[in-house]
Parts: sequence; structure tokens; C-alpha cells
Amino acid sequence: MKKRHQQKLVMIAVLLLFLWNVPFVSILDGDFHVFGFPAFYIFIFLSWFISIVVAYYILKKFYE
Repeated sequence: MKKRHQQKLVMIAVLLLFLWNVPFVSILDGDFHVFGFPAFYIFIFLSWFISIVVAYYILKKFYE
């Protein structure tokens, strides 16, 4: 794997580490709902889904 692909995947992991840390998660800890779901769940699953899609795109470019 090329060094730049590894760096991009590590940056995704570091970004998720900071996004899922207490200061950001505590912002969404409340009574705010999106489509009937708590904003906390929407934030966690949406950020997780986006990171999976971006990682897939990076790895797809690597294997071409």
C-alpha cells in the first residue's frame, strides 16, 4: 500500500477519534431529535457511515 493511502486512512481514524471524544459528543447530549431519533445517534452513525465510504473510496483507488 502506498504511503499516502496509509496516511489518509490514519487521518480518518484520528478524525473519528476527535469527533467521538467527550467534548463533541456532549454537544449532542440533549433533547434534540432528528426525524424522531436523538441527534447523538444520528451523529455517531452518520460519521461512521461517511468514514466507511471514504475508506472504501481510498482503498478502491489503491487497488486500481
